[in-house]
Amino acid sequence: MKPWMVLPLLALAGCSPSPDTPGGGALQGERNQAGNYLAYEHQVVIELPAEQIGEHLVSTREACLTARFGNCSLLGAQQSSGRAPRGELTLRIVPEGVEPLTQLASAGGELVSRSTHAEDLAQAVSDNQRQHERLLHQQRTLQQFEQRNDLAVADLLALAREQAALEVQLQTIAQEAAQQQRRLETNLLTLTFTSSYEHNRIGDAFSRLQDNLIEGTANVIEFVGYSLPFLIVLFPVALGLRKLWRRLTQR
Repeated sequence: MKPWMVLPLLALAGCSPSPDTPGGGALQGERNQAGNYLAYEHQVVIELPAEQIGEHLVSTREACLTARFGNCSLLGAQQSSGRAPRGELTLRIVPEGVEPLTQLASAGGELVSRSTHAEDLAQAVSDNQRQHERLLHQQRTLQQFEQRNDLAVADLLALAREQAALEVQLQTIAQEAAQQQRRLETNLLTLTFTSSYEHNRIGDAFSRLQDNLIEGTANVIEFVGYSLPFLIVLFPVALGLRKLWRRLTQR
């Protein structure tokens, strides 16, 4: 069965994006109700000890790739180190897998923020279906012309080119419909891992001492470089003014 065949008809009214998830428990996945065409997306921020961020990234990534909590696709992953390490995973998972995967990712840490919003795909689904029906109508018309016996070779070649172009457009429409259906049946989940650290002003000052010294020395050198041409020009002028002042005072 073609992907577009499973898409229902356009709903006359859509639902508004879902509000932020209330406190308590892990983030819940969202599934479309009958007549809705909402693509749900979740953003979760998890605070962990710095040394655990890499471990949680690996375990959450593996849980997704092995479909531990249902069908899941990893869309992106990134990690940064340093004084404030950070990591992020972007994945698409079935609604029932959002909660257990979030619990796994936040185990031993704190889920500091979470939000959910949705994009209404009703118009896009309807437009895609109408375009598909229009292309099918054109295809049936061309097939009727092909059955005629009075067509010249040039006409047959032109019909063949038109049929090939229609097939390409139909394949593109089918791929787009499949992608829309995937967005409707799964949830986009972005997990951001952060760490907290104590801000020590004295330690920070010592850590920046070398950089500040280098930067200050460079600024002094630049200042001298900019001032040297002026000194070369002004020095003879200053000597002339000094001699003139002496003559005036002697008189």
